[in-house]
Amino acid sequence: MYPTFSCFQFLLKDKRRGFTLLETMVALVIFAASAMALADLLNTNLSTLGRVREVSQQIPAVKNIIAHIGAMNLHSEGDGQFEMNGYSVYWQAQLLEPYRESQVRTGYQGNHRVGLYQIEFRLEQGGRLVGEYSLRQVGQKTIRAPEL
Repeated sequence: MYPTFSCFQFLLKDKRRGFTLLETMVALVIFAASAMALADLLNTNLSTLGRVREVSQQIPAVKNIIAHIGAMNLHSEGDGQFEMNGYSVYWQAQLLEPYRESQVRTGYQGNHRVGLYQIEFRLEQGGRLVGEYSLRQVGQKTIRAPEL
């Protein structure tokens, strides 16, 4: 006896169930590519988070360093180094605008001569460069005693 028509349909239906090897390989390649992209994204985010944490710890130290440099007499000190908040600070100041007479709000001559300085400084911690910064600041020299 020969198989009936309904038996052939059952065999065809049976072959259509499940995935072929090619379909499974394509699905695995897509999954692997997605997993690699997600791993790269996670790695980038973790390294960025570490850098943000490091910079946020530097902010108070940099503010203190700027205040310390601002209290210096830039006219007599052109460069130097000091220790502050666990950082070694190396700085250098260069006169950008020559000294000139200051003026008070009413337009009269002031008691100081002022000049504009470009200050470059770098922070090191344990011999490792942590950051380099630049700012402009006014330096002053007293030229006459204030009138009382």
